[in-house]
Amino acid sequence: IHELDKQRRRLEVEKEELQAALEEAEGALEQEENKVLRAQLELGQLKQEIDRKIAEKEEEFDNTRKNHARAMDSMQASLESEQRAKAEALRIKKKLEGDINDLEIGVDQANKANNEAQKLIKRYQGQFRDSEVACTEEAKARAEL
Repeated sequence: IHELDKQRRRLEVEKEELQAALEEAEGALEQEENKVLRAQLELGQLKQEIDRKIAEKEEEFDNTRKNHARAMDSMQASLESEQRAKAEALRIKKKLEGDINDLEIGVDQANKANNEAQKLIKRYQGQFRDSEVACTEEAKARAEL
């Protein structure tokens, strides 16, 4: 019986040691599980932070792209407006050049007509003087008669 008691005590001590080792292993396991949970939590937070920063950068990039697109549209509109204005200016220039040519032709014709009119006036004035002299001479000749 003594042997059985010894063996029972030895088994109890071994059981207690195993129980203590089990509790220690469970505690270590719990600590490791807590570490894993903390690491997963930190990893989740880091992932959220990275995702947030990526989203911010994508939004910033989209805003920059939109701003550049608006600027390009504005420059394109300005360029088209300037091209239309240039074409209109060239059209007006050609029209004005044509008008100037027409006016120059008109001035030349008016000058020729004026010169002809001046010649006619001089001729008529000469004829008038001649007629006046002839009339005066005839009036003297009648008066003498």
